[in-house]
Amino acid sequence: MKKEINIIFFGAPGAGKGTQAKKISSKLNLPHIDTGNLIREAIINKTELGQRAQSFVESGKLVTDQLVIDLIREKLIVLKDRHYKGFILDGYPRTIPQANALGSLFGELNLELTNVINIQAPEDMLVKRLSSRRICTNKNCGAIYNLITKKPMTENKCDLCGSNLYQRKDDTEEAAHERLNEYNNKTAPLEKYYREKDKLTDIDGTKDPNNVYNEILRLVDSHK
Repeated sequence: MKKEINIIFFGAPGAGKGTQAKKISSKLNLPHIDTGNLIREAIINKTELGQRAQSFVESGKLVTDQLVIDLIREKLIVLKDRHYKGFILDGYPRTIPQANALGSLFGELNLELTNVINIQAPEDMLVKRLSSRRICTNKNCGAIYNLITKKPMTENKCDLCGSNLYQRKDDTEEAAHERLNEYNNKTAPLEKYYREKDKLTDIDGTKDPNNVYNEILRLVDSHK
């Protein structure tokens, strides 16, 4: 790559941003930073920040915005020291204050945001996708299926280990509507925030996932 590619993947639950972020990360050898995984890794590794995060988790409280941005700072410093040519940030920011904090962190570390990839799909499709997700009951397997886009070969059975599949409580239609309402209230305003900075690119998430992937790949290639 000629320059760093620092990308934020953005989109409502069910839009496919996590799946696409992982695929693009693998294809371009760009570290995939998922804030949920970042918190879990810090707790497992018992770092100073991880111990602070664990105290929130054990008390049933959300990890504070400041602690999350500190974890991201720590991760980005490590990536810079290892001379990575960019990264993909998935699941953060989720609010305007978080976006402002991230912008300040980029300035502190002399990083430039390349693009915000906004994967879009209508709400009825998102609800259908979210409520169609099924997960393997075998915790050692944990394979994820979707009755629309990735059906198991045998109904309600995992292709990999043969265990039964189940639907999580937060994957029901009612829960899906609640998740989307929260997204629309808290996170959707970031579309305007990044569009005004001329950093946001809309991607049609209703297309076949392979077509979405190829469109994103062409977009990222154009920034090299």
